[in-house]
Amino acid sequence: MYQHGTVTAAAASINMTQPAASALLRDMETRLGFALFSRENRRLQLTSQGRALIPDALNALAAMETVDRLASDIRQDALARLAVGAVAIATSSLLPAALARMRQAHPAVAITVRAGTALEIIEMAVDHRIDLGIIVGSPADSQRVASQQLAPLSLYAVLHAGHPWAARPTLTLAEVAETGPIVLATALPAGRATRQAMDAHGLPYRPTIEVAQSSAACALAAADLGIAIVESLGAQYAMRQGLVARHLMVLQDPILALVWPRDRAMSEPAQCLQECLTVPS
Repeated sequence: MYQHGTVTAAAASINMTQPAASALLRDMETRLGFALFSRENRRLQLTSQGRALIPDALNALAAMETVDRLASDIRQDALARLAVGAVAIATSSLLPAALARMRQAHPAVAITVRAGTALEIIEMAVDHRIDLGIIVGSPADSQRVASQQLAPLSLYAVLHAGHPWAARPTLTLAEVAETGPIVLATALPAGRATRQAMDAHGLPYRPTIEVAQSSAACALAAADLGIAIVESLGAQYAMRQGLVARHLMVLQDPILALVWPRDRAMSEPAQCLQECLTVPS
């Protein structure tokens, strides 16, 4: 109903009668205790309560589709399936090349990639929703997941190629801090490390823009809105986009790490992907 806009169209899409669909909606709203839709010009509009449910409802449907595909594969004894979780920047920087190498050894493997925060990916591993996860940060509870450190991370300055400082071979954190940089939110491990590094060096923390993803910081730098401070994966992504990246400092924390279910043996495709993952210096 959310996708089609009317009860009639939604019902027709799954070969259900309109009265049956309307009754289903009434029963659902009675069970939930609030209205999911309002009607405007004969079309359904999500209420605020209904809109709050949509992300989890879509995730649940995606998970059900994954189960259906997996069950079909098991019945046909045809495909192995590999589910990978990764923080957003890893899905666009580190993961693609590693998956390409893994597919050379396991060409028949069906792959599902799920993005999330480090905490969400750890929960996915605990619940066996992924076979392997890539996170920025140390697993908080080593009793719940197995983990492996891939590499330490560094902070980098990312600049538009036309920036006056782009030709300089080196930059310092102090210099970048004075410009009012684009930074990652302090709720993120790399953003928190940026703030801590500035505080430790007695530098002003006066960002002009704060974002929730390294790719967004790079996009803003590409628009010449300032110098962005990102971690190693963000710098790798930036250079592929034609931006300039300059190393600022090595971080002791956070690290780049792999996690996987502790109580389940890793499959051959997952082991191969683990070996294929390379880390930017």
